Amino acid sequence: MSGVFNALQTAVSGISAQSDAFTNLGNNIANSQTVGYKADSTAFQDFVSGNLSGTSESQADADSVAAVTVQHVDNEGTATASTDSLAMAISGAGLFNVSKPISATNASTTTNFSTQQYYTRNGEFYENKSGYLVNTSGYYLDGYTVDSSGSLGNKLTPINVSDITFKPTQTTKLTLSATVGKLPTDTTSAESYTPQSYTTAPVTTYDALSNPHKVAASWTQSSTNPLVWNVSAYDADGTGTIAPNNYQVTFDSSGDLASVVDSSTGKTVGSTISGASVAIPITANYGDNRTQTMALDLGTIGGTSGTTMATSNQTVSTSQASALTVSGTTLTMPAGTQIGTTTGSNQSYMTTPVEIGGTPVAEKWTQTSSSPATWSVQTINPYDASSSAVSSPTHSVVFNTDGSVKTFDGAAPSSPLTATATVNGTAYTVDLSGASLSTNYALDQDTTSLTTDSVTSGNYEGVSIESDGSIQAQFDNGYTQLIGKVALTTFHDENGLHAVDGQAYLATSKSGDPETGVVGENGTGTLSVGYTESSTTDLTSDLSALIVTQEAYTANTKIVTTADTLLQTTIGMKQ
Repeated sequence: MSGVFNALQTAVSGISAQSDAFTNLGNNIANSQTVGYKADSTAFQDFVSGNLSGTSESQADADSVAAVTVQHVDNEGTATASTDSLAMAISGAGLFNVSKPISATNASTTTNFSTQQYYTRNGEFYENKSGYLVNTSGYYLDGYTVDSSGSLGNKLTPINVSDITFKPTQTTKLTLSATVGKLPTDTTSAESYTPQSYTTAPVTTYDALSNPHKVAASWTQSSTNPLVWNVSAYDADGTGTIAPNNYQVTFDSSGDLASVVDSSTGKTVGSTISGASVAIPITANYGDNRTQTMALDLGTIGGTSGTTMATSNQTVSTSQASALTVSGTTLTMPAGTQIGTTTGSNQSYMTTPVEIGGTPVAEKWTQTSSSPATWSVQTINPYDASSSAVSSPTHSVVFNTDGSVKTFDGAAPSSPLTATATVNGTAYTVDLSGASLSTNYALDQDTTSLTTDSVTSGNYEGVSIESDGSIQAQFDNGYTQLIGKVALTTFHDENGLHAVDGQAYLATSKSGDPETGVVGENGTGTLSVGYTESSTTDLTSDLSALIVTQEAYTANTKIVTTADTLLQTTIGMKQ
């Protein structure tokens, strides 16, 4: 009699197991077009609860069966072309790291995210209205972003591609177009002349981190030959250091560039052949041992463009940075030196360097406030602001609206207005009385033009993703700039992950700890951009299995009806 009940119990468990199998097959078939879906399979296991004596005769006391759902997260689906350029399919191992938003209101553009980390193979991403990369299941793509220093961070964060601004490109070349001095009326005679000096208006250069720095070039005419000038480039705002450099530039009788010689080595720079380009090297250091090499292009030998001398009857505007003068132990800024304007902001100024005992010295002015117009001033070595050869306190100067000095270090200015500095161990008095601000909107410009090859602006047009996971911002100037990288995660056992809604998973003790890195690391694959990973459902196989499951379900119901008939027959024996 117990055998009939056991058969009934076993058949009921069989119906339940086949129902679970039917559920898995139905879920697979329903998600046959779901991006990133991983089809499950069903395994069966039996249970024997009556075999307590260990003899085979008692094994039929109470057998049953149970269905076990088997995940196949590690099965890779076919890559299918997508209409979204930000879609991605992973070729190889790994899952995308994604986050789930917990709050976002129409009144605020701020999106807050759950601290729970999710993982998915659904790479059908698009940019939402807030600039986040979101997949069709509503999960936000996490990755590594580039910080303000240009370095790739190591903390996962939701990728946002809105409000991307162009970072100026690193300067590698400066080009000088200048007319310096005037040709003597008779270049064959040793007529007397007064040596001149000029400084180009500072030009903004950019380092590898897109930080701005001002560079200027000073020109000093030889006291023995009016066609020979000494030129050097220097840091014009004190934000870095430029290695000492000095070059002797010689012009021909027509005022065209003839040759350039490195004064420290006596060697010719470039060539003396007509038409050859000449550029002098500049080496700058902007902290953290970041060395930047630039080339200052002076033009072509014998050319009429680039750097030339003006003819004797040519009018030349030379409203350039003034040079300090030295008399004994007194340094003096020339009268009428306008270091900036009363209405400007973020201004800086540096005098043309003057050599004292072989050490270049200049006055560095930096605006610290626009209202009231406040500047700091310090005596420095423009090639090395940290040099111990030149030391000076930093003074604060406040100007009146008419451009005159109002206070010096918080007190009424003395007459003359003086500061102190030490150069090579000798104390100097620095006469700053000649400094003032212009009340004009802008200072007069000179005939020199110092330009760089840095691209400083660009309008953001969109974002693209490369096969190595690099997220590149695209600009209308043709440049792309890295703003982040896609991260992928692998597990010891991907099939041990816990499935949640939206083709996403959670890590479990069975899956092991996540190993996360950029694309291609930790055994991860690459990305097929513009593609999505299709469902791994095999319709042919699952439809065939559906028929088998249906037959097995029917067979189990037949056992139930047969057992019921036997029980009814047994009950009928009493009648």
